[in-house]
Amino acid sequence: MSEVVRVLVVDDEALVRHALRAFLSGDDRVTLVGEAADGTEVIDTAKVTKPDVILMDIKMTSVGGVEATRRILEWNPNCRVLALTTFTTEWRALEVLRAGACGYLIKNSTPAQIIDAIIAAHAGDRVVSPEVQERFVRAAVEAGDGQLSDVPALSDRERQIIELIAKGLTNAEIAEDLHYAEGTVKADIRHINQLWGVDNRLQIVLRATELGIISL
Repeated sequence: MSEVVRVLVVDDEALVRHALRAFLSGDDRVTLVGEAADGTEVIDTAKVTKPDVILMDIKMTSVGGVEATRRILEWNPNCRVLALTTFTTEWRALEVLRAGACGYLIKNSTPAQIIDAIIAAHAGDRVVSPEVQERFVRAAVEAGDGQLSDVPALSDRERQIIELIAKGLTNAEIAEDLHYAEGTVKADIRHINQLWGVDNRLQIVLRATELGIISL
């Protein structure tokens, strides 16, 4: 049986915490170990609850999500912070990703998408909502930063994987869609990273868009 992922929810809205509590309790892959209503409570709560993944709101009173993310990762660099917010602007996402968050989700994500993102974050993946990912890509394309020459060849399967990454699918979902083992998908993604000299899924999408392999 796979390890159950320990989750801490940080959000200043009681209704949001209640909703997250309700659907997290219905999935045996995750367990809610604690809640915090403000960024000031995060470290003390994390010390007690020892979460694997923290679902972090961005806009909170006193200490916001970006600063709370910095603080929690200074305390424990191995903790995975997944932003969960209403903001869809790319600069908001960059702010918290640069602070060390491993992902950025929009609150209109489905319960299944949020839980899949928690699992993916715990596994070491970077997860960004498709709406925000598209804004990143458009900003990069408009900036005209791409260099299109000497592009290493990709296999057909690698191209399919890139297209599904751009749609926001997790490794597990890609494996199911293409009927491959999840380990094969992870290996292909590592190969794409090496070929293109990139580090994560978002950079793969940016590069693929610059190269005309996908369009958004």
